[in-house]
Amino acid sequence: MKIQKPPRLSRAFGRSSPGALCEPFSVTTSFPGDRSTLIAVVGDIDLATVAILVECAETALKAGRRLVVDLGGVTFCSGVGLRALRRVQGCADELAVPLAWVVRTPSMWRQLRGTGAAGFSCYRDRADALAAVG
Repeated sequence: MKIQKPPRLSRAFGRSSPGALCEPFSVTTSFPGDRSTLIAVVGDIDLATVAILVECAETALKAGRRLVVDLGGVTFCSGVGLRALRRVQGCADELAVPLAWVVRTPSMWRQLRGTGAAGFSCYRDRADALAAVG
């Protein structure tokens, strides 16, 4: 299943020239194993896109499937996006469902690991994250 939003104008300061189009946002869900779900996110995680990501992740968690969220294609994550990622992690913790995050960019790595967000199991490779959740 793939959910995609069309490109929109950039509203973030210093990221691009005014009026420049951002990369389209998409969330792709796949099932690489018998009991695992993989969610691949591409584009900006912000106020306009955060609800799609949270809905997909919480649906997978409530089904009791182990979850890997690949943030390798994320180009920007706002404060709202970071709070949403913490919400997904909290939901996984409450339901006792294993959750691993694939983080490839230094900026996302700093946001998840450097902001004191305890509980995020971050990996640089999708295969390692899938192996970690079982």
